[in-house]
Amino acid sequence: MERISDVHLREIRDFLLRSLRDVERLRSAVAKHFTWKSLPAPRGGNVYAIDGSRMMKRLSGAIIYAVSASAIGERLYYWNDIGMVFPYKNVEERVRIHMDILEKRMGAMMLELGADLVLMDGTISSAIITPPTYASSTTRELYSRHGKQLLEAALEFLDFLDEQWAEWRKELEKTGVLNGFSLPSRGWNGEEIFSMLMKRGARSIRESFWWINDKEDLIVLFEYLEYLHALDRLLGGRIAAVAKTFYKSDVVKTVREREKERLKGAPMIVDTPVVASLSDESGYLEFRYLEKPKEAFPKLVVDLMHHGKLQNLKEILIMEDGKILGARIRPAYVRFAERGLIYLLEVPERQDFEGTLANILSVAEDEYVIPLEYAHHSVVIKKQEFDAYVNAVLSALVGEDERFLSFLRYGREPLE
Repeated sequence: MERISDVHLREIRDFLLRSLRDVERLRSAVAKHFTWKSLPAPRGGNVYAIDGSRMMKRLSGAIIYAVSASAIGERLYYWNDIGMVFPYKNVEERVRIHMDILEKRMGAMMLELGADLVLMDGTISSAIITPPTYASSTTRELYSRHGKQLLEAALEFLDFLDEQWAEWRKELEKTGVLNGFSLPSRGWNGEEIFSMLMKRGARSIRESFWWINDKEDLIVLFEYLEYLHALDRLLGGRIAAVAKTFYKSDVVKTVREREKERLKGAPMIVDTPVVASLSDESGYLEFRYLEKPKEAFPKLVVDLMHHGKLQNLKEILIMEDGKILGARIRPAYVRFAERGLIYLLEVPERQDFEGTLANILSVAEDEYVIPLEYAHHSVVIKKQEFDAYVNAVLSALVGEDERFLSFLRYGREPLE
């Protein structure tokens, strides 16, 4: 990489100077329509914070990955899993979804085990209103082919997850750590999910073999249902989310719409620098997300809601003609300390916003929320440790049978 040049510095400086002028132009308009409020007094409670981590290694004939989630509050809880991805479709997103599933399950279980409030890292709204594209398309294709049979299988699979949930929670409460078998859709100990469902008497799987030719796509669909199941459980309790990185423009868009003539020609910039310019003090600014039609939920998911499933998710969604317009979430920009960073806080509308913020402030220190910081550091999967684990597993397997080597080579070996 070439050294930093004067041209690059000048381009960045010019951009920043233009942005500062844009902030000056927008600041008074934002102050006219929005209020920077003082933080409420802290209010103690049993607050837990959740975070997750993931790591993946692509080998010549296999993809090995690790996912982990931790919960930190009065106790420390972990949920870890290491496995292989199959089928090899949309791997990056599906490993991320697996991590998200563990995070949301962990959060929901903390609520069931007595937490007054669960804090999630990131946003709630994106999890609710942005279904993974690959999962949506797969679900639609399968539902168009299999209809009622797929609906019955999905209902039985969700019932199976409810039963498994009780076992997971019991073990987590007892030991504080769960390892393995965190994604039933991918099977366990060499047994496929279809066999597991048959054993528990799933009529949709036992009475007809409609699923045989679509097994791979059904595994992907069941993974998506596991994600929705975990999200729905989480939404049933008292939660909040704090995002460190975000690029929202809802405040700026709102004032541009209300002050069309005055702000004619004003550029569109993200909210954060404008909001930060209103005050150096700690505090918060409430606003509303602008509603706009997004991709519709797959019909299968809507039909599952009509059959009594995923009711917490249904309650929080704003939908029209099957399309998702948004979620019943109250967002706010928050600064926890004087001259500190601006964070995005999301709280479900059904909750008391100030009461929730007061609980968060009871575990905040300086610029950030201490349990979220601890959860982040406690759950990180270090690449060196993951690589050492994978190498130990591969050495053991190849020592057992050298024919495995053709599946377990690492394409970047010559570069490292």
